[in-house]
Amino acid sequence: MSGWQKTLQRKWLYMLAATLLSVLFWVAVSADTVSQRLIPAELVIINGDRRYIQTGQQPERETVDVLFTGREGAMLALSVARPQIYVSLDSIESETLEIELDPSMVSGRGGRELGETRAVSVRPDRFILRFEPRAQKVVRVAPRVALSFADGYMMADSVRVQPGVVSIEGPKSAVDSIESVSTAHVTRQLLRESIDLEVPLDEPDPDGFIELSALNVRVRVTVERRTERVFPGIPVGAPGVDISRIRLEPSLVDIKIIGPQSAVDAVRPEALLPSVVVRDDSDYGNMLSIELPQPGAFLRVLLEPDSTRVTRIDGTG
Repeated sequence: MSGWQKTLQRKWLYMLAATLLSVLFWVAVSADTVSQRLIPAELVIINGDRRYIQTGQQPERETVDVLFTGREGAMLALSVARPQIYVSLDSIESETLEIELDPSMVSGRGGRELGETRAVSVRPDRFILRFEPRAQKVVRVAPRVALSFADGYMMADSVRVQPGVVSIEGPKSAVDSIESVSTAHVTRQLLRESIDLEVPLDEPDPDGFIELSALNVRVRVTVERRTERVFPGIPVGAPGVDISRIRLEPSLVDIKIIGPQSAVDAVRPEALLPSVVVRDDSDYGNMLSIELPQPGAFLRVLLEPDSTRVTRIDGTG
């Protein structure tokens, strides 16, 4: 090993210590140096007038550039903490308001003192704020579902949403344009049983100004087995016509009801009232369609036969 290598090996700790001392001395001197620095400050606008909502500003900026002067070390600390400018508005008298910023409005984060720094100028120093009257109303919740059912199963009731309505609040123009709030999409395939889910509501306003009284709702879908039931020999009527003076051929009809188990089981024969409508004399002697009021939601009705001939007993038609 050469001489210079031995010397370096013996003295490297001293050399490292000297280097560190030099760096610390430079940092200390630099921190005490008075200089100027441009630091972004967060613009915080506090609207204390509940009658209005701020809907925009020009220029659209969340920060302003503030020129500070002071010790370099203090300004480095300030740039990390990010200073703020608070603009407090107690009463809004116009839907357009111009505000002017000045260095005296600049503070440290959370309103703290600036310490050993001072704000010299603010750019931009003017903003145009736009406001709208605050409005509120109640709208319905519209569920969005895409469902399919396993073979032999079907939906047994309407899609239920709880709560079925929500209150919306925001700028009047946005509130007036909204008639309903939709749920997020609910997609289920080959259902065999009922579902009960908590589902978020979609944001009704793309600008994000609308507040909802609820962020989530419950969506319920009732699923049951599909079944069928036949009611044979139900008499056919003819409302508005003296039944003693006409003949219906055939006069009885078999009624098949197809639908969810609970709804089919709830049907009573006496509630089934098939009938034909005789509008005028030209209907006599012709086959007329037999009609039956829907006995319940989600039920399908089949009639056998589905038409009958109406004739007068006196033989005039």
